[in-house]
This record gives sequence, structure tokens and C-alpha cells, in this order.
Amino acid sequence: MSSTNSRRRTIEVAGRWWRQADQFDWLSGYLHARGLATATRRLMAVVSAALILMALGMLGTRDTASALTLTVCAAACAAGIAYVVLWLRRWPSKRQSLLMGVFGSMLVLLGAVMHPDPVIALMTCTGLVVPGAYFAFFHHTRAILFNLLVATSAGAICAARLLAAHDSDVAAIAGFGLIVELNIVVPLVIQTVVRTMGADVVRSDHDALTGVLNRRAFYERATALLTSPSSELQLLVVMIDLDNFKHLNDTYGHLAGDEALASVGWALRQSSPGSAIIGRAGGEEFLVIATLSPAAADLLPSTLCAAIAALPHPVTASVGAAVTEWDAVPDAASAIESLIATADAAMYQAKRDGGNRALVRRAASRLRN
Repeated sequence: MSSTNSRRRTIEVAGRWWRQADQFDWLSGYLHARGLATATRRLMAVVSAALILMALGMLGTRDTASALTLTVCAAACAAGIAYVVLWLRRWPSKRQSLLMGVFGSMLVLLGAVMHPDPVIALMTCTGLVVPGAYFAFFHHTRAILFNLLVATSAGAICAARLLAAHDSDVAAIAGFGLIVELNIVVPLVIQTVVRTMGADVVRSDHDALTGVLNRRAFYERATALLTSPSSELQLLVVMIDLDNFKHLNDTYGHLAGDEALASVGWALRQSSPGSAIIGRAGGEEFLVIATLSPAAADLLPSTLCAAIAALPHPVTASVGAAVTEWDAVPDAASAIESLIATADAAMYQAKRDGGNRALVRRAASRLRN
């Protein structure tokens, strides 16, 4: 029975580890909010430049390189230059980041197995720990295991070549073992540290009563959001203020007021798109920021208003929203303040009109350079 329970727990832990969500979005927001994004981009540019050095190293091993070698070297150089330029110019999207890691891993694999010297080829395989560490830092378990599979395959091929060329079974086994160990231990340590940090960040960023972000965390994430604009979407900022909340507290008590606030936080999370940033501005005020299609942006404020009115509590809300098209934001902090001010004015107008309604206003100008 004990053995069965132990196996079940092991399977459950492995399942949770396998299903861990990609951490690119929250970690990107954290780095932007802490002012570390620029330094991280420069560091990633330096790491990306290693692909260029790998290509030059391959070319320097033969007087006459084969067409395949030249092709791989050209691809590695082009990828390295492209990654360096991308990281120096801006923060990549999650898809771009994942593809960079996958492509980089495959290029290192090709560079290792194509190297004419089996000793150097086996040593080159240790470079696969770099994309493995990158996946562990920014992405998820599935990406780490993909890189481990690539590293194991490359290590096995190069170790077999070394064994065939020099009949050195000890060196081949030791080299292969080192490659596998590095690509297991290093990513797991990094992933554990980042996940632990992420859990602490989540706990410190959320309002304990409502479950949404506190004011500080909301502004940090909203500011980070504005650093990666899209001309295909609209930016929506929603200000929500509960109607006659003081009367609810005075009539039913503060415990009822706290229950209503907790329910409002739940309703906002359920009714907002998954990418929305939801925060408690203070007291009975809430903020939502999202990037949506024009039709969805027009609909969301009234949807949030109706969701609050439908709660089993005597509470309604006045909802004001500011919506704008956007391509680029020269000053994210000022843009957020401007949009919140517009949404706040719309919210007060909705309250003067009787409350329990939503009013949407278009921002005065587009947020662009």
C-alpha cells in the first residue's frame, strides 16, 4: 500500500512538473517592472553572438568546407546576427523567444555532429546547456525536455564517433555522462529558483481579499504591457467603482462588505479575457487593462458591469473605460496615467447618470511616437 501511494505521489509530482505553465510573460513583466529588461536584453545579445562564434569555429577546421558545412555555418551566422539585433532593439514575443531557443539548440546539434574532430565535437555538445538554461529561465518543462533530448542525441552520436576513432571508452562515456548531467541539473536548478521566485512574486503582488493585483503590481504589469504594442489591437483601460458601497457597509456590516469585494474580484477574473491585467486601485475601486479587438473592447466594460450586478450581493458598479488604438508608447507610465484619468472621468459620469452602467470614451490621441 505504501509503495502504491509513493508511486501515485511521484506520478502526481511529475504530472504537475510537466504541466507547468510557460513563465515568459510574468518573468518579462517582472524584469521590465524592476528596470532589468535593458540589461537582460544586452546579456541575451551577447549569448546569441555565440552562434556566430560557433560558425566561425566550424569554418576554421577545414581548408575546403563542404556545401553542407557552409550552409550550416551561414545559417548559424544569420541566426546569431538576427538574434543579436532583435535583443538589442526590443523585447521579443513569447513565440519568437521559444523559436530562438529551438533553432539555437538545433544549430548547436548540427555544429557538434558535423565537426571533423570527434573530441571537439563531444566538447561542443556541452554548449547545449545554454539553450537548456534559457528554456528553464523563460519557458516551460516541455522545452527543457526537448533540449535534453537534443543534447542526449548529440552526445551519443559524438561519443560513438570518439570511441570509433580513438577506442577510448572511458573518455567517451565520461563525456556523454557530463553532457547529460549538465543538461539535467543546470536547467532544473534554474527552473526551481525561478519558480520559487515567481511564487513569492505572486504572493506579494496580489490583494489578499479580492485575489486581484494590488495597486503597485497593477501599475508595474500595465507599464510592462505597453512596451510591446500591436497595431492590430486596441488598448482598453477600465475603471470600476462600486455604487453606494458605504451604505452596504453601514447596513450589513463590514464583513458583508468584504464578502462583496471578494465576489467582485472573482467576477472580474471570470469575465475578463485571460490576458487582462486586473487590480484593486483601493477601497471599492478596481482597474482592468486589456488589449482586444475593437468589437471586444467595446463590449468588455458592459460585460464587467453586468457581471457585478449579477452577483448575489446588493452591489452594482459604475464603469468607465478609455479605449485607444496604439502602435508604440514613448512613455508607458504617462500613457497609463492618461488613460486611467480618461477612464476615471467616464466612470464618474456613469455614476452621475445613476450608476450600474458603463460608459466608454475614446482617448484623445493615439499612443505613438
